[in-house]
Amino acid sequence: MKLLRTALVAIVAGFTFQQIGMFLPWLLGPMLALLLLRQFTEMEFYWPRIFRTVGLILLGVMIGASFTRESVLLMWVDLPYMLFMTVSVIVAALLFGLLFSKMANESLQTSLLGSMPGGLSQMVLISEEVNNANVTVVSVMQTFRIFLVVTIVPLLTTFFVGRETTTAATQANDFSFSPPAFLAAITLGIFFYLLMKKFSFPAKELLAPVLVMAIVQSFTGTTLIEMPPLLTILAQLLVGAHLGLQMEKLRENMSMRLAFAIVVNNVLLIAFTVFIAYILVAMLPEYLFLDFFLSAAPGGMAEMGITALAAGADVALITSFHLFRLFFILLLAAPAVAYVLKKLDAKTGN
Repeated sequence: MKLLRTALVAIVAGFTFQQIGMFLPWLLGPMLALLLLRQFTEMEFYWPRIFRTVGLILLGVMIGASFTRESVLLMWVDLPYMLFMTVSVIVAALLFGLLFSKMANESLQTSLLGSMPGGLSQMVLISEEVNNANVTVVSVMQTFRIFLVVTIVPLLTTFFVGRETTTAATQANDFSFSPPAFLAAITLGIFFYLLMKKFSFPAKELLAPVLVMAIVQSFTGTTLIEMPPLLTILAQLLVGAHLGLQMEKLRENMSMRLAFAIVVNNVLLIAFTVFIAYILVAMLPEYLFLDFFLSAAPGGMAEMGITALAAGADVALITSFHLFRLFFILLLAAPAVAYVLKKLDAKTGN
C-alpha cells in the first residue's frame, strides 16, 4: 500500500509539473511532493532501493551514451581546466564554511565537513571520525544542499543558452542497439561495479555504466544504445522520488538559524560557480557558459547529468568535470581536510 501511494504521488506530481511547464518535471515534481508530504503529514511512504538503483543505471547509460572517441580524447586537453575549477570550488566551499561557522554558531569541524561538496554519505562517514564534528548537522547540511542545488540550478539553466535538444530527442525515438559491443559493455560493467563495491565507492550504480559506455564507445567508435524519451522520464521519476524521501528528518533537525545559514552558504557557492563559469568561458570562448556552469555546480553527477540532458548542455564534458571533482575530493581533498581537523582536535585536547 505504501509503495502504491508513493508511486501515485510521484506520477501525479511529475505529470502536474509537466503540465505547468516546469523544467525537469519528472525529477522535481516527485522530489518536492514527497518531501513536503513526508515533512508535514503523517502519511507513510516506501520506495525500494532497487528503484533508485534502476534509475541510476538508466541515467548512467544515457550519460555514457553521450561519450564519443573525440570527447574522451578532449578530456585530456581539459585536465588543467578541470583542476582549476575543482580547486576553486573546494577552496570557496571551505571559505564559505568558515562563514557558516560564525552564522550558525557551529564548530569549525562541522562547518567545513558540511560545506565540502563531496557527497552526503562520504562526508557523514568522515564526520563520524572527527571528534568535534556534529554528524547530525553535517548530514542536514549535505542533505539540504542537495535540495537547494537540485531546485535552484535547473531553474537557472533555463536562462542560459543550450544546444538544440530536438535532434537528440528525435534520434532517441529510434531505438538503436549494437548487440556484440553492448554484451561486452555489460560484462565490463559488472566487473567495474564489483570493483567499486569492494572499495566502497559512491554512486557505483551510476559511475559503472558511465565509465563502461565511455570506454567501449571510444574504442569501437559507435554508439552502443540510444534510449527512448520514456526511459528518461522513468529515470527522473525513480531518482526524484528517492531524493524526496531521503530528506525525512530534515524538519526535526532544522532550526531557523541553521536553515538561514545553510541557504546563505549554498547560494554563495552557486553564485561562485557562476563566476568561475564566466572566467572559463572567457578563456575558452568555443564552449558554452551553460556547460561550465553545470560542470562547476555543487550538485551530484546524477542530478547534474539529468539537468544537462534536458538543457541541451555538453553531457560528456559536464560528466568529465564531475568525475574529476569526485575523484579529487574522495582521494585528496576530503582526506586532507579530515587529517587537518583531527590534528586540530588533538591540539585542543578533544
